[in-house]
Amino acid sequence: MLRRKAWLLSLVLLGFLPTGCSVGQVSAPKIPPGPYQVVKVTASDWKWTLSSKHLKYGETVKFLVKSIQGVHGFSIVGTNISSAVTAGDPQKVIYWVPQAKGVYTIACNVYCGAGHSSMVTSISVS
Repeated sequence: MLRRKAWLLSLVLLGFLPTGCSVGQVSAPKIPPGPYQVVKVTASDWKWTLSSKHLKYGETVKFLVKSIQGVHGFSIVGTNISSAVTAGDPQKVIYWVPQAKGVYTIACNVYCGAGHSSMVTSISVS
C-alpha cells in the first residue's frame, strides 16, 4: 500500500515539474498578411469615431483602437473580435479579415455607463 501511494505521489509531482525549453516562452500572435486597410478607432463616452467606415472585402483590416474616456469594449457583432480599451493605455492593434460582404455592427461590450446601449456604429464591407 505504501509503495502504491509513493508511486501515485511521484506521478503527481512529475506532472508539475517544468520540462524542456518551452517553459516561460509565449508565442507571438499571428499577424495576417497585408495589404492592410488601416482604420483608426476612438472610443469616448457612448460613441465610436472611425477614420473609415467602408472596407474592401478580401483585405485585412488593421484597427488602431484607443479610448479617450473610460473603459470600452470594441467588438464586431457576429465575429470573434472583442477587446477592451482603457483611456490612457496605449492603442490596441486588432486585425480582422471580413469573411463576407455586408454591414457589420461595432458595439461596446463593456458596460460604460448610462449611454452604453447606444454605443454602436456600423461599417460596410464591399
